[in-house]
Amino acid sequence: MPTEPVTVELTYPGQGGDALRALLVAPAGDSVEAEELPGIVLVHEVFGVDLHLTEIAARFAREGYRVLVPDLYSREGLPGPASTPEDPAPAWELETIRATVAGLSDRRALADLDAGAAFLGARGDVDARSIAIVGFCMGGTLAFLSGCTSTRFAAVVDFYGRPLYGELSAEKPTQPLELLLNLDRPLLAIFGDADDSIPPEHVEYLRRALEDAHKDFELMVYPGAGHSFFNHRRARHHEASAMDAWQRTLAFLEERL
Repeated sequence: MPTEPVTVELTYPGQGGDALRALLVAPAGDSVEAEELPGIVLVHEVFGVDLHLTEIAARFAREGYRVLVPDLYSREGLPGPASTPEDPAPAWELETIRATVAGLSDRRALADLDAGAAFLGARGDVDARSIAIVGFCMGGTLAFLSGCTSTRFAAVVDFYGRPLYGELSAEKPTQPLELLLNLDRPLLAIFGDADDSIPPEHVEYLRRALEDAHKDFELMVYPGAGHSFFNHRRARHHEASAMDAWQRTLAFLEERL
């Protein structure tokens, strides 16, 4: 019997019917006749569907989830160096990171993720009522925004997504916090207090806004953890915080799904 999760490459129709590449990662021994399980739409960091993200998908699959990993760069291609087994976390230029995040249309990405949840929920082996969205960094912001704009997700896990953008644009037309009143599913938001890209006061704005709006949420800030602390492939990895955040995420999803 196989002991590792099953990974399949596929495409599904995103915004405007565009074909989006994605991975579907399922528990070991999965088959067409497999039982109905909860699903996860897993949203990548700026670095795309890299080795770290596929490892996270496999970890979720081992816990009994079917995981869809959309490639939000399917149309234009990966804007930076690709992750490989030889170099799983290649360095990206800071300007490339900034330009990529700023240039990705929120509207398009959210439509792509909503379509991904619809695709996942239409499968006979996924419970459409029990699909969560989980995202990291740029993907964390998109996970939060998806929780505010889509009705397809039963729970949201946001790893250090920005509550506030530095500036608005045609691609980022609305501050994430401005959509918070529309959030009507449970949220787990995870941050580090040594994050040099998300000011502590922005995290507190988020906490107070969630409290004032009486939302169903958990918000955790890890002492000493910086941005992208969960990514063990990169220099900012904070092992103790990452281990606790993983267990907290699993407990949250088990309770909410």
